[in-house]
Amino acid sequence: MTALKRYLLTLAALCLCQLPVSASACDAAEAVCAWADRIVGIKTPNMIASGTMIADGFVVTNRHVAEDHARVMTRDSEGRIRTATPLAHDFPADLVILRMEGVDGVPDKAPMVVDGMPQELHVVAFDQGRNAPRVYADGDFALYPAADASSRARIHTNARALPGNSGGAVVDRDGRLVGILASGDGKISEVVPAAHITSVLQSTNMAHDGKFLEIGTAIRLCADALYDSSAINRDPPEQLISVIETQCLASNNRQLFDQAGQTFGRWWMFDRSKAFLQRSLTLDPQSPNTLMSMAVTLHLNRETEAERPILERYLAIHPANPQALRMAIQVAGVLQDRAFADNVLEMMRTHNPAAVPLAESFINDAFGG
Repeated sequence: MTALKRYLLTLAALCLCQLPVSASACDAAEAVCAWADRIVGIKTPNMIASGTMIADGFVVTNRHVAEDHARVMTRDSEGRIRTATPLAHDFPADLVILRMEGVDGVPDKAPMVVDGMPQELHVVAFDQGRNAPRVYADGDFALYPAADASSRARIHTNARALPGNSGGAVVDRDGRLVGILASGDGKISEVVPAAHITSVLQSTNMAHDGKFLEIGTAIRLCADALYDSSAINRDPPEQLISVIETQCLASNNRQLFDQAGQTFGRWWMFDRSKAFLQRSLTLDPQSPNTLMSMAVTLHLNRETEAERPILERYLAIHPANPQALRMAIQVAGVLQDRAFADNVLEMMRTHNPAAVPLAESFINDAFGG
């Protein structure tokens, strides 16, 4: 029933069979706008998402989109409906290759992958509201994983993206592929580096079918359980807790680790929350979303000393977040850390000056004048 509920909530957003395709206006460079022709809408039994064509008959999207479904439906920018099959692989990035019905083989590598760390990025994805591919407003900040980072570490950027854009292309201003969007909430977007597409292609093999299906089922069951959890504010049933713990862990998906950690934090189950968020941070130590989630969990659990370095790491990446700044002021006061307080006040003066008088008043009271 949960899968049906997830599907019905998104079905109205994209009718692959009936509505006409209308290209959205594009104000970006021509090389960026051209990617709209390579974007498809994807419909599975559970969700609506995006995909990016990397070769004729082949689309890359997120592993968490395909779940354990044997077939998905795609709709390209010209309105053509095609069925595609997810190809099994054993590379741990949140990516999967979809092969269109009637097509054979597998491409050797992804095209036009960028070499470098450009900061100006665009998300090009299937927009559910417009029922068409869309080039979103560019971002001017991107944080890239270290060279020795886990394959599940992400690029983090303020390039605009919305729910349902997962699987869309992320490109630089010259139209080179930087990555595949994994998640976006209109603030910080997470992107799987495009270099991993070739690794996925090279590890694609029918020999991985069994494990691939097993992980896909865990992704689906975890997502279903997290969906159910959104309606529960307290006292969740033990069965739901067990499903989240076992299936989200088995999903091997960093994004689901985050969501499980956030869910347990909302239920004030702080040990479980910290365990999942720490798994995520181990894979991606620079993730702003995970750092902020961990800071909130520690804040609610009054683990002030542990919260301070997490907030410090977060603010080094995103110093304009007003919630993080308020939490940091409180932490500085509780710990009597004047140097930290002064640093946070300086960030406030730059990014949130309206909050400075109240913050200064709190710090003065905390330090006795």
